[in-house]
Amino acid sequence: MKGINEIFSKNLNDLMRKHGENLSELSDRINVAYSTVSDWQHGKKMPRSGSLQKLADHYGVNISYLTSSHDENEELHRPKVKSLARRMDKLSDDDLDFINDLLDKFDK
Repeated sequence: MKGINEIFSKNLNDLMRKHGENLSELSDRINVAYSTVSDWQHGKKMPRSGSLQKLADHYGVNISYLTSSHDENEELHRPKVKSLARRMDKLSDDDLDFINDLLDKFDK
């Protein structure tokens, strides 16, 4: 059975690859030291809760997605989800905030 560090590291690396993001870019975008993100990426350390939330927000996933095992992150392979992700990638931050607020209403 895989440990949480290994699971998180795999998920982080998968998300970085899918978003075409390298270690330096991620570090800058979430405002966390390069060496810290490197430790996460290599499974040496786990992020604290605030950093986990930054990562979840950055990638548009929830914390449990980052910390749980997936079969090749199955929800990202569904055609409708892939299509929406491609379309949403082109939206402005204001548009994304509006959509996020709208989706929050469905969660209640």
